[in-house]
Amino acid sequence: MLTLNNKGASMLKSVTMSHLSAGFTAVMIGYASAAVIVIQAASALGASESQIESWLMTLGLIMGLSSIGLSWCFKTPILTAWSTPSAALLVGVGSQYDIHTAIAAFMLVGIATILTGYIKPLCKAVENIPSPLASAMLAAILLPFCLTAFEVVEVAPSYFALLFCCFCLAKLWLPKFTMFILLGVSLVLAIVVGAFDQTDFSISFGAFEFMPPNLDASNLTAILNLAVPLYLVTMLSQNLPGLALLQTYGYKSPTKSALVTTGALNFLTAPFGGFSLNLAAISAAVCMNEDVDTSKTQRYKAAMCAGVFYLIAGLFASSVVSLFLALPKSITSILAGFALLGTLLLCLQNAFSDPKSRDAALLTLLISFSGVSLFGINSIMLGLMVGLIYSNLQKHRLKPELKTEGSEKLG
Repeated sequence: MLTLNNKGASMLKSVTMSHLSAGFTAVMIGYASAAVIVIQAASALGASESQIESWLMTLGLIMGLSSIGLSWCFKTPILTAWSTPSAALLVGVGSQYDIHTAIAAFMLVGIATILTGYIKPLCKAVENIPSPLASAMLAAILLPFCLTAFEVVEVAPSYFALLFCCFCLAKLWLPKFTMFILLGVSLVLAIVVGAFDQTDFSISFGAFEFMPPNLDASNLTAILNLAVPLYLVTMLSQNLPGLALLQTYGYKSPTKSALVTTGALNFLTAPFGGFSLNLAAISAAVCMNEDVDTSKTQRYKAAMCAGVFYLIAGLFASSVVSLFLALPKSITSILAGFALLGTLLLCLQNAFSDPKSRDAALLTLLISFSGVSLFGINSIMLGLMVGLIYSNLQKHRLKPELKTEGSEKLG
């Protein structure tokens, strides 16, 4: 015990300002760009303000504990996060489900993530989903957010003009701080128009609220309709890129441990608002580069610092919720839409970069975006299924042609 305490004390003494700065920046990127989307997701499912507080408190605590625990165990900068694309998905389809059905879906996603960690063929099956189709499906989920941001010009042109100009200028000259700047300007704008006049910003701890899942057998179709897209979006847009990022920076990816840990926490905390927990992708890079520490073996401390800041944000979730709920709806729509523009662009580039898969990607995008349903299957699942079927048919059609070409060359 004494040895463990000495090791802990020694580690704390070796934490530098660059570790703290990187950890704080990583957490702020996540909260500045996506907290509003998580709040919108909970609201779309009919969550009350106290339930939304429970969501953010639970998420902050499990992200903090998992980031600290995994980073410490593997001495690797493993940062976890909520899934912003999954939150966007919930906003888009949330009105079709009640919160208790959604909780059951979250628990199912947690179980599926655990199984993915243990069953290699399942992990391989997810990895083998063509990247262009996955990107097209994700683009369809994100597109309504980005469009809504521009629709604000009709109801609040002055808000839109100010924030749009700030966004463009920040993108050109301070791209790394775009969302910080946009959030800061939004808060100042909200203060000027009196949005916070009736809001009590007293510092207080959040509280857990239990939301029982609806596990009724008659509700199984609805649960699967929500759980399967959530699982695929989380795995394809968060966990797989997160594992790839670790490898890019020269770290060995503890795939099984990461998936089992995040899946178990997701399952256990779903009734309190833990709608997703996965490996961070973009924000995690902040804790991995040479600016954090010249020694690659010491950068895990930045991820642990991020975990501490996650814990703090989770404990004061009620203040975070009060802040974002007090913002005018038009401002939150702009923040959410602009925060996802970069991700949407990457998705569209990836979806249509390969000429061979463009038709399948286009079908996936259009059907997923359409909102249609068939035989109880929602548009997102339909889009991916049609895209996969078309892609496979296209491959079989091309095989004979390739064989013919090969024969001609031999002849």
